[in-house]
Amino acid sequence: MPMLLGTKGDDILKWRASTELVESLKKRLERKWGSSSSREAEAFLGTMIDSLKEELAYEGQLDEELAALDQDIAQAPTPTALVPLQARYRELLAAHFRRRTSPLALCGACNALHDQVLRRASQLAEERMRDLGQGTAPVYALLVSGDRGRGEQTLYARNRYLLLHQLDSQRFYLFSHQLTQALCESGLLAEGEAPWHGSLTEWRSLLKNGERHQEPRPPDLEPMLPFSSAQKKAAPPLPEWRWRLESMADLCHVAGFEPLGEQALSAAAAALREQRGRDPFFQVARRVINLPLALGHFGRWRLERVGEHQGEIDIETLGLSPLVQLVRILALQAEVHEGGTLERVRQLLYRGALDVDLAERLLKALQCLMQLRIEGEIRSEGAGAFANPEEFSMELDARLRSALEAVLSLQKIAYQRLVGQV
Repeated sequence: MPMLLGTKGDDILKWRASTELVESLKKRLERKWGSSSSREAEAFLGTMIDSLKEELAYEGQLDEELAALDQDIAQAPTPTALVPLQARYRELLAAHFRRRTSPLALCGACNALHDQVLRRASQLAEERMRDLGQGTAPVYALLVSGDRGRGEQTLYARNRYLLLHQLDSQRFYLFSHQLTQALCESGLLAEGEAPWHGSLTEWRSLLKNGERHQEPRPPDLEPMLPFSSAQKKAAPPLPEWRWRLESMADLCHVAGFEPLGEQALSAAAAALREQRGRDPFFQVARRVINLPLALGHFGRWRLERVGEHQGEIDIETLGLSPLVQLVRILALQAEVHEGGTLERVRQLLYRGALDVDLAERLLKALQCLMQLRIEGEIRSEGAGAFANPEEFSMELDARLRSALEAVLSLQKIAYQRLVGQV
């Protein structure tokens, strides 16, 4: 597990960890060698080697503890037994994050944790169905949409689940009931939530036509220069406008019959290609482009005015979510379907849709915003990302402002490329 440096392979974020680490070491060694005797230099190297051994020992111990938890999850006797195992897993990952501050490493580990729990919960649902004399589970595919679908699962991220079947039968509805119960008992679903379920034909119809009912129109967003003129023409209500796009674009198969899952993913990709040039897509683009950011006019922070988080910044709503949605919209326009936010930024860079400077700024912005989100989850031990600007150091204040300015730059690019086509 590449947790020491927070990188894997040729990941585009390696400049954020590996490169900066090497450069820092080079500078320290140059300064030390230029003003020290050979004995002092040798002592300095010995200290560095000891520190590195300590860090590698920590990584080895962490891997052992996580491997033991992986085995316990795979052997959990009931869905409720998965809850304390997840809590312990999160404790270890939170401690590692405090030590390494690597969102990339944490997301990779949280992705793996989520998938293990989801697979075990589905296995236990199958076992419960057999134990109750309801027969064996039908052929099914379980997909997840949202943070996990993009590979950006954090400690308490929430997702939507989709359960597809091949043949319409009583066994499928019995299994759907057992799976929903198992997911709730394991903590993956909140009380009252349930996976969307249906056949592949029904899934294709949903992608093409949307739900029959319409959700209430989202409230008008605060105008932000230079986009205020684009808000003069109010967009008509769009059914499930945010969920449908996310479900089609941020989707992955986790459990069940893989060929059925692949067909569902192919159907989502086809629907995206078909709808990319249509009016509803551009209406979604307009909404995303005009999402407010935490940095308001004259450089003032937009703060929560009431409630538990009064005086704090909603990092998720006013920073991270606009960035993720903007990158998704531009990636879809450029016919980039696969991958999460990091991969989409890289593909946009390779295709000339972003210049090198903005791509690097966006990656730094994602790093900063994800870090604040994870720190917020650790503090609250639950979902939600809030930060108090009064507690910011000068460095963090500058990093967050720079991150939001990068998102604003991306809003301008998206406005120029998409809003004129509505």
